[in-house]
Formats: sequence, C-alpha cells, structure tokens
Amino acid sequence: MGQYVKQTDQLAIEQEGVQPDSLELKQHEEKQDGIEKVVFMGAPSTGKSTICKAAAKQFNSVHVDEFGRTYWEQNQTERRLTPEQLLYIAEEHIAIEERTSPKANKYLFVDTNALTTWHFALDYHQSALPELCALADKSKARYQHVFLCADDIPFEDTWERSGTVKHREFQVFITKELNRRDIQYTLLIGSVEQRLTKIAETLA
Repeated sequence: MGQYVKQTDQLAIEQEGVQPDSLELKQHEEKQDGIEKVVFMGAPSTGKSTICKAAAKQFNSVHVDEFGRTYWEQNQTERRLTPEQLLYIAEEHIAIEERTSPKANKYLFVDTNALTTWHFALDYHQSALPELCALADKSKARYQHVFLCADDIPFEDTWERSGTVKHREFQVFITKELNRRDIQYTLLIGSVEQRLTKIAETLA
C-alpha cells in the first residue's frame, strides 16, 4: 500500500508539471490558476456534504466529495482502516482536488481535508504516519477559506457513524484543533439557506 501511494502521489505531481518540495509546488498547492479553495470542516453529520454541494451550485462551480467516506465504506475492516490506508485517503483526496480545480469557477468547494483524515488516524491508532502529519500541517496554507459546520442540526446515526457521544467529541476536537493551529475559520449555523447566506457574505 505504501509504495502504491507514493507512486500515485508522484504521478499526480508529474502530470501537473511541478517538482516535489519546490517553491513552484508550494505555490501550486496554495492557489492554482486563481482558483480559491473553500473547505468545509466539522464532525460527521454536521451538514458538510450538503452545504458543499449547495455552495458549488450557488456559485456555479464544482465541488469535491469526501473521498475518505467512500473509501471507508468499501474498505473498512471492523470499522477501522490501517495507517497506510488513511495516508492514501489524504493523498488521493488532494489529487482529486487538483484534477477538479481546472473545472472550477473562481472557487473550488471541498468536503473535508487531510486534517480530518489525520484526526481519524489519532482516533483509530492514537498516532498518524509522518507523511499524513505533514499533509495535515499543510492544510492551513492549502485552503483560502475554511468553514466550520456547527453541530446544530439533527444527528443522523447511520451505520457508518459512531453515535452521538463520538459526534460531539469530534466536533470539540476539530474546533480546538483549528484554534490551536491558528487556522482562521467562519462558523456556519442554521439552515442550508442561512449557511449559504453566510458563505456569500464571507466570500464577497
């Protein structure tokens, strides 16, 4: 798995025409062709997927779904993923962003990021691979706008989720981590319409 992940990441870099660890790659990650990346954070069932799609529609742009959720549903074993699988999720999610970005209209709307995947690694294994930690650290510079979805909507305890207690623990952790890393964010509360209004005000 580790070798496959490295090859996939290298191929994505080569296709974009930049070299690893270069200034060009850093600039490419932060802002590609004038497109601003907008990421939605929050615990499961805080409305991230819904608002991500709705915002993309409102701004006549495109969005990136949470790759980790789909991958987890197809590959989990006893509700867990290995550290290598979690690293693959983070790298592939970023690769999907890069492939989708050329289709975006000013803003690329993204459902979660490597910081979320890093959090799941801590929850599963109490640690994360160094490569995943590095991707989580780069999240601060990668996204120009961060929205934190509040947990003020009814919790949907579907089979892939871990209950209301874990839901609240995740929300508290994510909020504290954004503050600890000094990542500026805007809190989204209320209905989809109210959240869309807040997004429009923030991006104006």
